[in-house]
Formats: sequence, structure tokens, C-alpha cells
Amino acid sequence: METELGLAALLARYCQTKEALASLIEEIDASSVCQRCGGQCCLNGKYRINVFDSLAFIARQFITSVNFNQKPVCPYGSHDGCSMEPGLRPADCILFICDAIDEKLSPQSRMILAAGEMDLRECIEQASRLTGEPLRTPLLLWAEKQS
Repeated sequence: METELGLAALLARYCQTKEALASLIEEIDASSVCQRCGGQCCLNGKYRINVFDSLAFIARQFITSVNFNQKPVCPYGSHDGCSMEPGLRPADCILFICDAIDEKLSPQSRMILAAGEMDLRECIEQASRLTGEPLRTPLLLWAEKQS
């Protein structure tokens, strides 16, 4: 029971931190940068979701459509962008800052992003210790090892 409560709290903190970081990036109008770019950072996205991200999906009862035929583009995206709300996007997607977005960030924003990255990584590590599983492993690679 203690593990479940601890895991639930870590999942909540993980999602809230990702929402806060995504909000910070959105404040600099990142969506216009991303539209001009066409989502180059979204290439090969099928391995971005880790085991902990998938636990967050389950905890929030989140179901998304997936299209693995749109290689190499992320199977969770569409012409409208990511199909996941910010708190459920993979940490790698939330933490990736391209040069065009980086140019728009203030020093304070960079410090907030760095602290948020440390918090996300700590959530994953604590949850991994609780469960005895390497939860940072990409979900598809973890599933291959289980079979």
C-alpha cells in the first residue's frame, strides 16, 4: 500500500511538473516556432514514451490514437500537433528545447527548465526504486525485454 501511495504522488508530481514546463515554453509562443519548423523534434517519437509515462496514462485513464505507419514522425502526433495533453507527454518531448526556442528563453526561464528537468528525473528514479523496475526505459524496448 505504501508503494502505491508513493507511486501515485510521484506520478502526480511528474505530470504537474511537465504541465508547468510546457506552460513556460508556451509563454514564449513556441507553437508558432513549431508550426514553422514542422516538428523536426517529433521524428522517431515512438521510443520517447517511457514506462513511467505509460503509468501516468493508466493513472489518468488516458487513451490516445496511435499511427505507427507515419514513420519517422511520432505516432502520437497529427497535423494538429501532439495528441497528448502536456502533463502526459513524454518527458523527453517536454524537455527538448530547439535552438529557435532557446533563443527566446530568458536566463530565468532556463533556470526553471533546468530545475524542472531535475525534478522529472528524480520522480522517475524514486519511482524506479519503489517498483524495482527501470521506469525510464522506453516502453517499447521494455516490452520487448519482457516477452
